[in-house]
Amino acid sequence: MSVAKYAQVAVSTEAVNDPETVKPQSTDYDKDTALTKVAAFIPSEAIAVYLALWSFIGPDTTTTRWVVFAIGLALVPTFYLLAYFQRRRVVGVNEGEAPPQRNLRVVLLLLVFAMVAFTAWAMAMPDNPFLAINDQALKFGGGAIIVLGILMPRAANVLGLTKGT
Repeated sequence: MSVAKYAQVAVSTEAVNDPETVKPQSTDYDKDTALTKVAAFIPSEAIAVYLALWSFIGPDTTTTRWVVFAIGLALVPTFYLLAYFQRRRVVGVNEGEAPPQRNLRVVLLLLVFAMVAFTAWAMAMPDNPFLAINDQALKFGGGAIIVLGILMPRAANVLGLTKGT
């Protein structure tokens, strides 16, 4: 999902406790395939930069693969937090009221979900750096995508990270 949508999810979830401040937006995570469900938690901008770096650099050594992965992983919280704070600011300006009270629990849980999802997604990609650890890493990544595609949306619901929870 784009960072704008990702931040909207966080701010909307915060607003559930304060419905007068912001009208919650849809945070429907029940779409398409397991990969789509997992990718929904990853800022699409981080995926785009990761894939662009991968294609430009063409990492042919284990170290280079790990560096590209580390950059992609570092971009997940960077893009998310920038979008989150931008969204909070816009909500207050557009509505003429103060944004909903910050909920660090929601922000951190969504951030953890995003980083776990990015790692599983990267592990499911061909020639990933995890192959240096185990030659079956691609299979583990694919399996993680399937399991996380089932668990993450449900866990997000149970943990109160979706609308109306």
